[in-house]
Amino acid sequence: MKPFIGIKKIWYGDVINEAVTKTSLKTLIGEMTEVKNSHQDTWQYTEDDPTYTDYINELNGEIYYRDVTQNGAKTIAFTMGEWTFEDKVALQGGEKVDTDAGWGASDTPGIVNLGIVAQTKTGNYIVFTNAAVIAKGTPAEKNIGLGVTAVAMSNPAEGVKSDYLFDGEKVNAE
Repeated sequence: MKPFIGIKKIWYGDVINEAVTKTSLKTLIGEMTEVKNSHQDTWQYTEDDPTYTDYINELNGEIYYRDVTQNGAKTIAFTMGEWTFEDKVALQGGEKVDTDAGWGASDTPGIVNLGIVAQTKTGNYIVFTNAAVIAKGTPAEKNIGLGVTAVAMSNPAEGVKSDYLFDGEKVNAE
């Protein structure tokens, strides 16, 4: 399998409520909105270290057991250098003003939950089925970009994982 290097395409859409397979992934992408611009050097995928507790043997001072108490957060982040008010509403909340003339902030702060799919330059896929998305105006080379941070969360639908990784050659073989 090819490594997961760089970013080629990004999509966002409704929270994904069914287990994702190589076959269903292509259908899901077709129902999502494609991000048309990710500003240079803003794309990143991170996975935090888990939280754990070490149990120490008092007789010799060595760890004899390690308990993982919480998994680390998995995050996709990027900044859209060019975006529409529809993108801003979908990713940040708020509402359009005068149809498409502008954007108005939401009266209450909140998190937008969406499905996020990213395809790497090497053709592999990263899928967050239920991502907590926070978007905000972010400066990028004297431009106000739309900075997006998506954190994979547990999916409320039974049998659906929070995130998936797919070998692009197997997805595209069908």
